[in-house]
Amino acid sequence: MTVERSVSTVLSEGLAATLDVWRDQLGGEDDSLYWTLRMRLAQTEGGVERVLRRIPNVLAGEVLRAHRAINQYFDNIRYALLDPLTQVWGTLVNALRVAAQVDSVTTVQRETFRFEVAELVRFFRAAHQNMALCDQLHHAFRPMPAPDCQMLAALFNVHIDLALREDALLKLVRLLSAEGPLTAEESEAFRVLSASGLIDAAFRGMRRAG
Repeated sequence: MTVERSVSTVLSEGLAATLDVWRDQLGGEDDSLYWTLRMRLAQTEGGVERVLRRIPNVLAGEVLRAHRAINQYFDNIRYALLDPLTQVWGTLVNALRVAAQVDSVTTVQRETFRFEVAELVRFFRAAHQNMALCDQLHHAFRPMPAPDCQMLAALFNVHIDLALREDALLKLVRLLSAEGPLTAEESEAFRVLSASGLIDAAFRGMRRAG
């Protein structure tokens, strides 16, 4: 009998495997977001100090600042009962929203989750190196109704062009983070993404072009 893995296991192992690819194939150890996500994941397993000792000196101060700020961000009544793994993926989601300058991003989020767009692109390129893994992450997030989870499901869709560009990533995040009718700016983004093939992955059953 085949035993299905839990969603939590898929998300934890999928993130760890993506970080491994990022490190081995895309120079992840030179990126502060890589180490921040490593620290967040290690925190769910009680191994933060072990990861901290491996961070290059040139990045250590920045990564530690980000790690402490993110802990403080999640350390309030709204997030106190969250599964620690939810906070790991929440770090990625907030980094995407800040990079895309989503209107609803708060000042605290903007100060806490500042990362280079190129690092975010490398994360998703790393995920797409293993199509089976990427598809598992896509199907893990796809049933989750929250817009942020739908955004991740779209970005993990294996049919998205692997040469993911920064501008396409930001447009997609902005589009999926908004609610209500499309604005003029979003309509233009919708047109661009439609031409690229990204729109099919992102909008199937989610929003209408208006």
